[in-house]
Parts: sequence; C-alpha cells; structure tokens
Amino acid sequence: MSEISTLTIKIPVELKEQIRAAAAEAEHSLSVEVCTRLEESFSHKEKKSEKANEHDIDNQHTSENTEPALTQKELKKLRTLLASVRKTISKKK
Repeated sequence: MSEISTLTIKIPVELKEQIRAAAAEAEHSLSVEVCTRLEESFSHKEKKSEKANEHDIDNQHTSENTEPALTQKELKKLRTLLASVRKTISKKK
C-alpha cells in the first residue's frame, strides 16, 4: 500500500465487534484487520479465476483410463445374453 485513504462504511454492529475482537486477538488495529481481510478476499478471487493446471487437478499424478464405447455388434451380443438370462430366471420361478 503506497497511499493511505479513509473509507467510511456502514456495517452491522455485530460484524464490527467480530472484526474488533479478531484485531485484538491478532494484536493489531481495526484498520489493519479490515485491510488484511479485504486483501485476502481479493487474492482468493484472483486464485479462483486462474486457469487450473494439471497439478491442481491431479495432485496424485494418476491418470484416468477410459474404455472405448461398445460397438453395435457387442451391444447385440450383450442384449442376447441378457435376454437368455431373463428366460432362465423366469423358467426357475
């Protein structure tokens, strides 16, 4: 922060007391607490907007194996197999 500016805002009393308590706990002024929290909120926003890289997505360095879709021939065999299983089950009842 190169320049300092005054900002007057209206906030609920409860929120002001929370900020005051946090500032007292951290042993700094109310202004420093508010500035720190505002700066953090903007830095989180910037981080979220950055494009995710491979490390962010897959921190265990694993890859996903995908299987190709079934062919029409394979689907037909699967349907035939299922139909025969249904017939077998209905005969046992």
